[in-house]
Amino acid sequence: MEKHSDNKGLIELDGENEEQQSSANKDAWERTRELILLQVKLGIDAIRDFILMPVALFCYILDFGERDKDQPTYWDRLMAWGRRSDHHINLFKHRRSYKKGYMTIDDAMSIVEETIRKEVKNGDYSEQVVNKVKDKFKNRFNH
Repeated sequence: MEKHSDNKGLIELDGENEEQQSSANKDAWERTRELILLQVKLGIDAIRDFILMPVALFCYILDFGERDKDQPTYWDRLMAWGRRSDHHINLFKHRRSYKKGYMTIDDAMSIVEETIRKEVKNGDYSEQVVNKVKDKFKNRFNH
């Protein structure tokens, strides 16, 4: 009888060990996902900054010409666009981006991941998945 309870204890320990491994794998995936997402955001941010270098110079030069004084300068428009793009990229997950209702890269990635998971579970692949992701984005922008 004592031997049976020892086996039961071992079985329970194995179950706990599997849960810990599963949790560790999930934690490892979440951390890896965050690293990949940060790299994507850094790349997008770098491309945006690289493009903005000549655009900023061009806006600066355009502001010397004649323009309507009631309208914001090209420089001001560029700065406003830059702030909005910062919210969309949301490099370091600032809460204010979510409070203002901007769709961030994190949101877009979540939509893509969720759609792919659902479609793979259902057995749908390729073009159908792409179309479902597009539909989710369209629905997100319509709200």
